[in-house]
Amino acid sequence: MRKSKAKKLPATDAKLIPEEIALAVRLIQAFANLKQGPLGRRALIDPSALSRYSNGVDTPCRDILERLAGAAGKSLSFIENIVVSARALGASPVSRSADHLAEEAACRVAALLAPPLAALTSPESWLASPTAPSALDWAEAEALWQRLVPYPHEERRLIVGHGRSFGNWALAEFLCEASADAAAKSAATATELAALALCVAERVPGGDPRRLPVVGYCHGFVGNARRVANDLPGSAAAFALAWALFPAGGGEYAGLLDEARLLDLESSLDRDHGCHREALSKLDRAMKICNPSIRWRLLVNKAVTLEQSGDPAGALAALVEARPAVERGEGGPRARRLLQFNMVKNLHHLGQPLEAEALLPELRRLVADSGDDLDILRTRALCAQVLASLGRRAEALAELAAVRQGFAEIPLPADAAIIGLHEAEILVLAAETGKVRRLVRAMAPIFESLGLRREGLASYRLFVATVEQEAATVAMVRDLAAAIKRGARGLGDAS
Repeated sequence: MRKSKAKKLPATDAKLIPEEIALAVRLIQAFANLKQGPLGRRALIDPSALSRYSNGVDTPCRDILERLAGAAGKSLSFIENIVVSARALGASPVSRSADHLAEEAACRVAALLAPPLAALTSPESWLASPTAPSALDWAEAEALWQRLVPYPHEERRLIVGHGRSFGNWALAEFLCEASADAAAKSAATATELAALALCVAERVPGGDPRRLPVVGYCHGFVGNARRVANDLPGSAAAFALAWALFPAGGGEYAGLLDEARLLDLESSLDRDHGCHREALSKLDRAMKICNPSIRWRLLVNKAVTLEQSGDPAGALAALVEARPAVERGEGGPRARRLLQFNMVKNLHHLGQPLEAEALLPELRRLVADSGDDLDILRTRALCAQVLASLGRRAEALAELAAVRQGFAEIPLPADAAIIGLHEAEILVLAAETGKVRRLVRAMAPIFESLGLRREGLASYRLFVATVEQEAATVAMVRDLAAAIKRGARGLGDAS
């Protein structure tokens, strides 16, 4: 095996001081996750020499360091930046011990943060008094967010943990709303943003009296993210913690953190549990104390709750009440889409397809302008249901089949399954039993991918059995769709 003569790195060539080179070697080994023997063989270096390098007895030349880094799947410049960043973190590079845990932990943190760490932990970020009220508004919070955008989620959390300028209530609230906005499309994204908001809140200086209320507020959005991820027990636990930390009635923070927003989110959890009365009670309380700018959201949420409880007339009344504010621009384009979508949906439920059809051109325009592929697919599905109610069955079935395929390709199997059940309902009503059977057989892979739990699995098996016997009913189709919807989120959910 080839051996290299050890030598010092030329001063013009090195980013590291000699004492840090041993640290770099140990870090390379940590990245490779190999013992010295296998790593040395992979890099064509005598393992005994590697041991001397890692303990600082000898100093390898740059060629050897590059081979070692390459054997770990990293570039040498990456490793050098990590060690420089570890120096900025205060990690001691002079320890000769290969198992110095504190030093290795600092290096692993730096590995995720380099090279922006030095800029993010500049001395200026530590100047503010921990008890001074923050002057950051939403625009400044968004500017802080833009500094985090380029990094993956885990790196964002580490950056926040090391940069005190990120420990600010305004950024926490900004991330909470970003999490809520993401919830309609991705439970994973909503969860990541809520976790980041909580990380930010926990970095608010301990002497700041807003710290605990902000932490409590963020737990409510963690609860909402868990809800959309179908973790209802975890969601309930997060909301319990939120109310334990958030002052009753909002206290002096009522103008800073809107208690109504927490009531709004928790009402959605009640709705998912099927507790519609409790959900509506929370929404009524929220409307009495809310910032007027979110009243439209509470009304849309109320409409969704009323619709799911079987009261489309009440839902439509809530939407009509929300319409003036939405048309004034409150809530922006998404509010207009939510309002129009839910008005069409409830008119359809009320057996008023002509009135629903009259709203379709505006809904299609709003959704097309958004460029949101999921909202476009869900709107196409709703339009197809209206077409079916108007007696245009062939058009409706063709459109639903295309939408089902679109959801399956993303893939969003729950949405694809629900659309397929809309097709099945139309075919059952038309007594097209053979077509129902062929459709359900074709959809078997979609249903199998859902991982249905006890209730949904029982509904599915019963449905398949009755379809094979050509005895399926509309009630069975709707029961199965309802079971699947409990784990799905669509355009109609304002939260």
